[in-house]
Amino acid sequence: MVTNHQGYTIIELLIAIAVLGILAAIAYPSYKNYIVKTNRVDVQNEMLQEARNLANYKMARGTFTGATLSNSATTKNYPATGTAQYGISLNIPAGGRSWTISATPKPSANQTGDGIVQLNHRGEKCWTKGGSCTPSATTNWDGR
Repeated sequence: MVTNHQGYTIIELLIAIAVLGILAAIAYPSYKNYIVKTNRVDVQNEMLQEARNLANYKMARGTFTGATLSNSATTKNYPATGTAQYGISLNIPAGGRSWTISATPKPSANQTGDGIVQLNHRGEKCWTKGGSCTPSATTNWDGR
């Protein structure tokens, strides 16, 4: 008498597991890169908001002297809630005619080794993966 067995063989299951493993090995690094880039874009948007606040401050007072970030200090963590990915700092040199905002990745965050993001009073931006840079008319947030 012939019996009909239904189901999968062990070889078929091993092939399916191997295919899933290969997909996971490809997808996970891509997902991590996506998270890092998304966090960087988020902090860039936060820096642009701070720049608007600083422009309003100067319009009202004629100088950047005494200006702070939105948390009434010259440094803050971003995001303010949850795990901080960046430390944002405001530097206003003597004379109060300029400023630079820098966002430095936190050592224990997803952004570790991603590089410092900067923006200055002229709207010049810079970011270099794994390093720091100086904002100028020829730099941007694309790392080029």
